[in-house]
Amino acid sequence: MKKIFLILSLLSGIFVQGYGLVDCINIALEGKKTIHSAELGVASAEQGLKGSYSGLLPSLSASTSTGRTQFPERESISYDFDNLTSDTTVTSHYDNMSAGISLSQTLYNGGRSWNQVKQAKSQLEIAKLNQRTTKIQVIQNVIRSYYGLLKAQQLHEVTVKNLEMSDQQVSLVKKQYDLGVVKRTDLLKAEVAQGQAKVDVLNRQTNLENARRVLFNDMGLQDFGQPITAVEDEWVVPPIPTSSDILELLKTRNPNLLISQVRINLGEVSYKIAKGMRLPSLNSSVSYSANGENSEELMDALKDDWSLGMNISVSVPIYTGNSLSVQQHQTKLSKQQSEYDYITLLNDLRVQGELIRKTLENYSEIIPLNQAVVSSAEEDLKLVRERYSLGSATILEVLDAQVSLIRSNSTLINTIHDARIQEANLKALLGILDLEYQIEED
Repeated sequence: MKKIFLILSLLSGIFVQGYGLVDCINIALEGKKTIHSAELGVASAEQGLKGSYSGLLPSLSASTSTGRTQFPERESISYDFDNLTSDTTVTSHYDNMSAGISLSQTLYNGGRSWNQVKQAKSQLEIAKLNQRTTKIQVIQNVIRSYYGLLKAQQLHEVTVKNLEMSDQQVSLVKKQYDLGVVKRTDLLKAEVAQGQAKVDVLNRQTNLENARRVLFNDMGLQDFGQPITAVEDEWVVPPIPTSSDILELLKTRNPNLLISQVRINLGEVSYKIAKGMRLPSLNSSVSYSANGENSEELMDALKDDWSLGMNISVSVPIYTGNSLSVQQHQTKLSKQQSEYDYITLLNDLRVQGELIRKTLENYSEIIPLNQAVVSSAEEDLKLVRERYSLGSATILEVLDAQVSLIRSNSTLINTIHDARIQEANLKALLGILDLEYQIEED
């Protein structure tokens, strides 16, 4: 119900005034086909685990058969000496029917059955971790596109305000030019700045439309032109983990690293399975059967003339053309390779975490500076425009102050956007991003 409500609200434009990041993420988690595909992978692994227990359970089977054996006609004569009579019988075939039931159980096979269960459990764990990885990627994409839309909105607003100021400036300069207070060059420079501001507005409008399309796609929805506006929230310096915290979270939460750990265990299990193939196998079976020429005789035989068989067999592999030794050696090499891959991945992720941590620390210092620069640029433009209206400043000073303001605003918007993305990247790297967005059950 929640998914339907959110989607209908979006399509009907209820949230025209603003749409939250959490809502977008929840829609993506419920609607993206990649999420459903990962869920099917988990379901398949669960079935694989159920199937792995078949090696530990007995096998029960029933069988029945009927057949006829043809041969050349034969005559047989039987005599009844009491009555002094004889009977001649001609036969050309022999009918046979049989039925039975058998029960077999593997008593020992070198631990392969139990290790196959462990192998299936590891595959299920990997499937669940892959599902987490998929969710994290979907959340990352939505966060990136959502803040990309917010960035495009804010940059578009900056260019619109710049165009408004340029229009006002052209209007003021034109009045002064008509009065003969300023030169024509001042008017031309103001008109050039106005033309460039119009170009910037058109470019930012295109970027805004593209950012909206990207967000709809990352949410798993089609873009029909429905309105959506990203809501701006104040960026607050996030708690930045220490190097030791990053290492600990990587080892315990990062799904890719956990998958690498499971692959090491899986390699150990595969090695034990290959090793168990060189050990003896002990199997037992019990069978119950009966035979008869027709169905009536078969039923009588099942009651009175049945046979019961019990069998215990031992199989010892002696020589298989080096296939077992080669397979055992390959699984051992694969396990060592998984261990090297784990160490390499851990080191790479640790370096990435350190880079993002330092970047966030840098953002926590430069964003307040950028905010102060924007305030100063706004005040400077205000003063310069007042001085220009009094004739104590040139048009170049006004245009420079205006350019300085739009640049400082753009720099601040881009920096905050990058900081938000890096914050999400760090949480994704540490394996805690998906834990912040849990879908409520209906």
